[in-house]
Amino acid sequence: MAAIIGAVLLFAMIFSIGTGYFLFVNNANTFYVKGLSDRTSAMQAQLSEILQVASAAGSGNNHLTLTVTNNAAISTNITGVLLIDPNKVLSTFGVGLSSNTTPALPIGLSQGGSATIDTALLVVAGTYTIKVLTQRGNAFSATYPPSPVALAEQALSSGAFGDLFVAFHSFTWYKVVTCNVNQKCLQKQANGFAIPATSTTSPIAFSISVTNLNSAQQNITLDQYTLMTQFVPPVPGFGGGSANSYAWYIVSNSSTVLSAYSKFTLFYNRPVTLVFASSSAGTLIPYAPVILSGTITYGLLVSHGCQGIKQSNCQSTTDNYGQVSPYVSTLYF
Repeated sequence: MAAIIGAVLLFAMIFSIGTGYFLFVNNANTFYVKGLSDRTSAMQAQLSEILQVASAAGSGNNHLTLTVTNNAAISTNITGVLLIDPNKVLSTFGVGLSSNTTPALPIGLSQGGSATIDTALLVVAGTYTIKVLTQRGNAFSATYPPSPVALAEQALSSGAFGDLFVAFHSFTWYKVVTCNVNQKCLQKQANGFAIPATSTTSPIAFSISVTNLNSAQQNITLDQYTLMTQFVPPVPGFGGGSANSYAWYIVSNSSTVLSAYSKFTLFYNRPVTLVFASSSAGTLIPYAPVILSGTITYGLLVSHGCQGIKQSNCQSTTDNYGQVSPYVSTLYF
């Protein structure tokens, strides 16, 4: 009897140990497979991160700023910034590091999102080496000033004309109305590439966003001779006719209440919305026989003023900048 009981206990011990070992191995294998899958997914996400880092000197305070754009199909988190200045001094920014930025890190960027980070470091002459770190362990590099190749790629990819990048998608038209007793205000209407013919006999105005992408990163001050023109050619087959041209002049940098123009400066890599209006040329009359089928007009953005000169020193005797940027034909229907 004792032998039988001993055999049963031995069998139970062997079974328990065997079962436990089997469960241990199975669980370990499950964790291994899950860990491998998670690691593979993390590596794929890491390889999918694409950040564009643009450096600039902030307007007004001359702080070194970074504009980071997420060009990937996934979200990302910026956790740190490493920076070596021209004197080979390392500055670190981020959670748990010696200093932080404005806004504070970490910063989350969704697909297509961007953020401008102020390091609070005053820009001095020389080259800065910059690395932007992400939560997934990637590091995206940049320099300040940007290299000529980076500037050329940025200008070409954005469709810059000379020093100015014209954001065509921002082209907007407005009705000019009387507000606040005797002030002139803008009523935003729609995309500037298609305007109903019934609206063109009323005073209208335009706005468009531009960015200074001067290769030397010099500021551009626009003066009162900056304007937007539109040329309406004669239409063959409809009795000839004569060509017409119209002009809208740069006014206050606002899309609400119009006021007299005062000089302002386009800082490097900072988008600005320009507003154009005119009391004498605020209407546009399409070529009458083809109003229903549309009238094509050809536009030019004429910018004029000073480049690389302080705004206070930009006078008619110091003007050294002028550029004509064509923009896509406008259709009035």
